[in-house]
Amino acid sequence: MYVCVCNAITDREVHAAMAGGAAGADEVFRHFGTEMRCGRCVATMRSLMGEQGTKGERRHVGDAEPPVARKPRCPGCTR
Repeated sequence: MYVCVCNAITDREVHAAMAGGAAGADEVFRHFGTEMRCGRCVATMRSLMGEQGTKGERRHVGDAEPPVARKPRCPGCTR
């Protein structure tokens, strides 16, 4: 299932990033070379990380700096 629609990150990819050492949503984004966009996926990522026995996000989402420039995922996309 897609966890992050903005960056097309699936639950399997979140688990793979965690296996690679990601311990928070910010590190999952970094693992894939992306940035948080709308933030709706963070709670789901935290839930998935809790299922794996990790502490999840290590800092509040509001602490992250907003992306400098947003690149549309596909032609005509507004996000």
